[in-house]
Amino acid sequence: MLKVAVIGLGKMGQRHLENWSLLPDVKIVGLVSGNQDLLTNLNSKYNTQGFSNMQDLLASVEVDVVDICLPTYLHYQYVSEAAKAGKQIICEKPLGRTVEESKEIIAICKKHNVQLYIGQTLRFDPEYANAHEQVIKGVIGNPGVVRLSRGTASPAVKDSWYSNHEKSGGIILDLGIHDFDWLLWTFGDVERVLAKHVSRDLVDGKKLEYALVTLRMVNGTIAHVELSWAKKGLETSFELAGKDGMITSNSKESQPIVVTVEEQPSVVSYLSNNLVGDSPILRQLKHFKECIINEIPPIVTPEEALKAVEVAEAAIQSAATSQPVNITERRALL
Repeated sequence: MLKVAVIGLGKMGQRHLENWSLLPDVKIVGLVSGNQDLLTNLNSKYNTQGFSNMQDLLASVEVDVVDICLPTYLHYQYVSEAAKAGKQIICEKPLGRTVEESKEIIAICKKHNVQLYIGQTLRFDPEYANAHEQVIKGVIGNPGVVRLSRGTASPAVKDSWYSNHEKSGGIILDLGIHDFDWLLWTFGDVERVLAKHVSRDLVDGKKLEYALVTLRMVNGTIAHVELSWAKKGLETSFELAGKDGMITSNSKESQPIVVTVEEQPSVVSYLSNNLVGDSPILRQLKHFKECIINEIPPIVTPEEALKAVEVAEAAIQSAATSQPVNITERRALL
């Protein structure tokens, strides 16, 4: 029986909690949140215990896995505490707020001999996973130009941590990390990054953001990533063009049922939910469970998650300076 504690009960924490409850041989032994009313409701729903901080949780119950679903700027602190306590760790994307923090997170987990699993959920989305497999098999031949688009309603309302780029990294890190990780997984390392970013504050406290990131991969592939926090709901697409063919996908065409709700940060979603089969998050947690129990390497390693943060940070730098950033040169300076 795998004993799991979920730290943070925002949108992602609740989704993780729900999906953990669907897996056999998993016991949710504790929840951590500063929202007492929410904690009380979820304790009752999932028949578990709630705590206001992780220290009290670890001192009170036996835990095998700490699942950290906290804002990005808190990842370093809580991963460090869990690692020092000797717990296996699942951490929502991105690995850290910066490359430096991400490196330190990896080093701390290695020092304390604990496993670290990063929630790069796009690898478990059936459409993206299938496209990855087709590219690797050579179905489209030598890749040339690829285009990815990801847009959703803005979570960056007034006074939210999302709206503070020092905490969230903004749209390029928080939203773009999905596509950067998938590109690295599918096409290999990035050589150079060029990015543009615009944002607008609205009178109601909401923020609209748009970014366009162009990546030149080491293998010569050119990737364009379009990111938007200006949609009513999640919209994604990709076009993967190679010498021998093309693979395309558009969420508007692949989701026959569309539900539109009033824009609220609590219902903003970055990931698709399958109408048939397991959701990407369930697939991910099922995979992590098997890795922990059977001591096998995960589909996404901490070092790969670090590279995605590195690409995002280079894109943020490029957008700020209006200059391209060479990843290898930048790495040598850090």
